[in-house]
Formats: sequence, structure tokens, C-alpha cells
Amino acid sequence: MTNLERSLIQDPSKVAEKSIKQIVGFFGNGQLTDKGSAAWAFRDFLNNCEISQLRTYASELLSDSSDGKIFQDIVNTLGKKLSFEVEHGLYQGRADAIGHDGLWSLGDLKIVIECKTSDAFRISTEVLLKYSEKIKKQKGLRLEPPVLLVVGRIDTGDLESQIRGSRADDRISIIGVESLLDLAEVAASLSGGPGTGSLSRVLLPKDYTRLDVLTALITNVINEIQQTSLDLSETIAQKIPSDTIIDGEDWRVRIRGTMINNVSKELGKLQRVSSRSKAQYVTKRGKMYYFLTSKRYTRSDQQFWYSIQCKWKAVWEQNGGGLALGLEGKQEFYFINCSQVLAWVKFLNETKNSKRHYWHMALKEKSDGMELILNKAVSNHDLTGFMRSFDKKI
Repeated sequence: MTNLERSLIQDPSKVAEKSIKQIVGFFGNGQLTDKGSAAWAFRDFLNNCEISQLRTYASELLSDSSDGKIFQDIVNTLGKKLSFEVEHGLYQGRADAIGHDGLWSLGDLKIVIECKTSDAFRISTEVLLKYSEKIKKQKGLRLEPPVLLVVGRIDTGDLESQIRGSRADDRISIIGVESLLDLAEVAASLSGGPGTGSLSRVLLPKDYTRLDVLTALITNVINEIQQTSLDLSETIAQKIPSDTIIDGEDWRVRIRGTMINNVSKELGKLQRVSSRSKAQYVTKRGKMYYFLTSKRYTRSDQQFWYSIQCKWKAVWEQNGGGLALGLEGKQEFYFINCSQVLAWVKFLNETKNSKRHYWHMALKEKSDGMELILNKAVSNHDLTGFMRSFDKKI
């Protein structure tokens, strides 16, 4: 191994500005082959990459001409991030070898991995099941392990129908690479704790074929936990001097303060309701406004998320008011009248339990703006008409 290879493996950030195809060229002879040294060095490099880097590399491959070998290595790296022991498959199939792309093991759980970047070629469920049969014999397993098909694109309707039609849906499941990245990110937050094993079992085939919906549910729960933590921190903040900025939260303070200043020019002076909440303000006429902020989430289906407390409904119906939604990294916010918010809530997902009752308000970026995700409606709602620009750069 050269000094350059060793340096890049130890610190992948040194080539953060390079494309993944350029990075491959730094290892060995720059060619990924089953017997060459480049593959092993490249895999060591990927193992030390952050999830955000792997997400960038996967996106590069899928937006450009796909490279199946690199994609295969990224997928197997995600298996390691999920605490699996990973046995890499071959890049190039041989008559005397099983043609799977990887075998993941976690205790008694084993999963056969097959990767597919595009739908240019159809997958034979019979071939996939034969991989499983051969691995059972080769490893002396009691049962044939399930197969996980990791795909690069979102639309897998044909593949799902093919699997169901072959009656293999109890042995083969499908997940998009972006959802697999989300799972790996959640696993990283668990730091290898007891929940990691349970999370890994999500990948097993169930009554459904594609796993992205279930993955979205898990990541939504994480988002809710983060929002709950923020709500709690605001309650605790009453014990902290008002001019104190909690480390890591200064962007929220700046965005909320700027939103309040901008809205005050339209509504007149706003009075903070209590020291318990930094988000709740009232006008001289008693109208109630909530100034919320959201971090940016690295997901394709939604980038920003807020919890809208159901108890606000009664306050709004009696006094009027609305919402101001600030977004991490954006130079604009969205100012929405309460009547419009209340018209939307019947189309939003809802969480209701003994302790909390709220609606989920998720926003999705478009090429020309932002839209509100209305899960129970035919289509989402464009928010362009509610957008307000900040007077100065945040």
C-alpha cells in the first residue's frame, strides 16, 4: 500500500471535493477487479467515510452513468455501518462461483445482497433464489437466507410486481439505496446499542415487498424525538439568561429573531407570551403566532419538519393568528395564516397519545420553491404564495 493510499484511507475528507470515480483512481491501478489490490484499499476508504459522504457518492453514481462495481461496494459498506459482518461478492460472475453481490451476517441473521442501479435489465427472481440455495449449502445453514435487492432509483413498481408474481415476496425484499443510507444514519445515532440489531431486522422480507415506507416511518420517529428535544430545551431555557445561546443552536436563534422582526413590521409589536416558550408571540389584538424552525434533513422525500400542536387549534379559532416557518440554510421563511393551517390539518399525518397530540408538517423542496406534503390529499400544496425573504442575510 502506498503512502497516498494509506493517507486517504485514514482521512477520506482529504478528497472530499473529488468525484467517487476520481477517488477510485487513487488506489492500485485504478481498476476495481476481484483479484486486484485496488478493491481492498477502496473498500477500506469507504469504511472510514461518513454517511454524508457515502450519500454524496451514491447520488453521483445515480445521476451520472452508473458504475455497478462502485455502487456494490457502497452498498456493502452500508451493511457494515448497520453492524453486519459483510462478505463481499464478486464484481464479475464466474461459472464456478455464486453470483451474489454480498452476504451480510449478524448473529444468526444472514441476508444475501443483490445490487441494481437501474432498470435497464430485468432481475430473475429464480436466479436470486438460487443464490440463496447455494449459500445455504456452502455455509451449512439450516434455512435458505432471504435476499435483499438494493436499488438506485425510486420507482420499482415493475420489480415489486415481478417478485409478488413469482410468489417470492416472503423471501425477497427491495430497498432504495437512499433509504438504506437513512437506516445507516439512524444506526450511527444508536452507537451500536441494543436497538441496532432490531433495526437491522427491518431489512427482512415481511408482508410488503418494498421497505422504504417502513424506513420513512423510523426516520420520522427520529425527527419527532429531535423536535421533542427542542421543545424540552425551550422549557429548560426559562432557567437560562435570555441572551444565552446554547452551543449548536445559534442558527435557530438568528432565524427566529429575524422572522419576528420581519413579521413585526406587518403586524405591529409582538409580545412574547411567556418565558417558557421562545416560539409563541401575541399581537396587541390578541392574535397568536408561533415561530418555528427546522433543521435540514438529508432525505429526498422531505427536507424540513415541524410539529403543530393540536392545542393551538382552539387558540387560533378563538383569537386568530398563524405560523412562521424558518428553515436551516435558507434566506427565506414561510408565513401562513391560521385559517389556512387549519384547512390543511385534515390532510396531515397525526400523532396522538397520552402525552402528546400534534400534526406532522413536512416540507419538500422543488426546483422552483417549496411544497407542503399533504399525505392524505391527492397532491401537495405549493407554498410560493407564503414565502417571505429576510431583510438581511442570515
